[in-house]
Amino acid sequence: MSIELKKQVIDILKILQEKDIEIEASKLADELNVDYIVLMSAINDLIDNNLGGFREEEMYQVSLSQEGLTYLEKGLPERQILQILLKNEIKEINLDDLRAEAKLDENLFYVGISNLKKNKWVTQSKATGENKIFLIAEEFPETQLEKFLKKFESNEIVDYSILSKEELMQFDVLNKRKLMNKVRKTQRIIYLTKKGKSIPISEIQELKQVSKITSEMLSSGTWKKYNLKPFDVTKPGPLLKAGKIHPLVNLINEIREIFLSMGFIEIRGPIIESAFYNFDALFQPQDHPARELQDTFYLNNPKVAKLPEKDRVLAVKKTHENGGDSGSIGWGYEWDENIAKKTVLRPHTTATTMRRLAQFYRNNEKVPVKVFCVDRVFRNEKLDKSHLAEFTQVEGIVIDDNVTLCDLIGLLSEFYRKMGFKKIVTRPGFFPYTEPSMEVSVYYDKLDEWLEMGGSGIFRPEVTYPWGIKEPTRVLAWGQGLERIAMLYYDRTDIRDFYINPIKWLREQSYLK
Repeated sequence: MSIELKKQVIDILKILQEKDIEIEASKLADELNVDYIVLMSAINDLIDNNLGGFREEEMYQVSLSQEGLTYLEKGLPERQILQILLKNEIKEINLDDLRAEAKLDENLFYVGISNLKKNKWVTQSKATGENKIFLIAEEFPETQLEKFLKKFESNEIVDYSILSKEELMQFDVLNKRKLMNKVRKTQRIIYLTKKGKSIPISEIQELKQVSKITSEMLSSGTWKKYNLKPFDVTKPGPLLKAGKIHPLVNLINEIREIFLSMGFIEIRGPIIESAFYNFDALFQPQDHPARELQDTFYLNNPKVAKLPEKDRVLAVKKTHENGGDSGSIGWGYEWDENIAKKTVLRPHTTATTMRRLAQFYRNNEKVPVKVFCVDRVFRNEKLDKSHLAEFTQVEGIVIDDNVTLCDLIGLLSEFYRKMGFKKIVTRPGFFPYTEPSMEVSVYYDKLDEWLEMGGSGIFRPEVTYPWGIKEPTRVLAWGQGLERIAMLYYDRTDIRDFYINPIKWLREQSYLK
């Protein structure tokens, strides 16, 4: 029985016969400059005709970590410190002076000093009363560790199994210093069967295969010369990589739908805000630590913001100085309008809430008023897995007569239930703008624990009275970070994922909510 193979399969068979050795699949794909999937499809054709095959083997690949790559370029910490000593012809130096000169992280510096002493290039002594380092060697040959490091100059990835006994020792040293990555990988080894090695290429006929028959083939009758490629309807189709809505936007839209279904109206406010709406209107004293540069981004352009009506500015001023008509004694200092005019990137969306209170006063509106805000805020935070300098805040208020904490508990419980959290608890808390204040926690099934979601309460009279909102009218308020909900919602452990956008994770997200 004659064998028919596609031309590409015949070409690969011929190359394998010439090599007459087993070869790793990805290596052969690179050598032939063909796609790995195309190569394995050809091997499967050889398997169908008992001409070849492949087996899978587990292997480990090692490579340098990002820190290891830095040392490959600049040298290990001990070599960097040594170069400073040699460059400046230093035979002895105070340890603290050397550390200042080296400009290395404290831990790395002492690792370098330890290895310099281990190599017997330097010694350390406090005999003179000072902690000094002495250069004692004349020659400083390349160490085994440095030789192993250079192995990665030409090969970014090295097969762990080919490392010598000495190299394995050096790998362990670098691995303990977290300079190496070790990854397990499955590789496929391609081989020919006895029949595949001996069959003459001339005995194999070229298979003319097509995936569809054209009208020209039918009219000319040439379709009879071709073999029609079979279709396996059980195999999955190609991975769809069309555009989709970002998961964070999906969550924002869901939160909006929940608030709207509860009778709320969405409000928005400017990103560049005055210190007046951000701090002063919230009865936050002008010397409060939260106003400092380390917490808030102040602007030079524009440097000054426009304040609301003079009578409202005066009402806020009196509240700060002596409590005004709120029944409070105020903060007892002289309020400065110029500080209130400073511009900031808003650190919270409560500034937008205060603008809504101003609108309520200005338009002489009737209660109830129910509004919410989902918008971007900025804080001078150090970035890590749980903090961002730019993030999104969710908050809302209800202005109504005789509302209490019971009403607030009901609202928040309904919101979180609609978000999918079935267990909600509240407990007393403290927040600067509200009194009484309340913390809200939800039970998260995946972690089997209670998680605090945000703060809430009733705005203090010092916040509402300057805007004409007085007993029995009160303002229920609550707020939290959107990303905190998102981390639970999408089971992420790093808040930065929502902005770094890991491609693999995004592709796993559904196209429809």
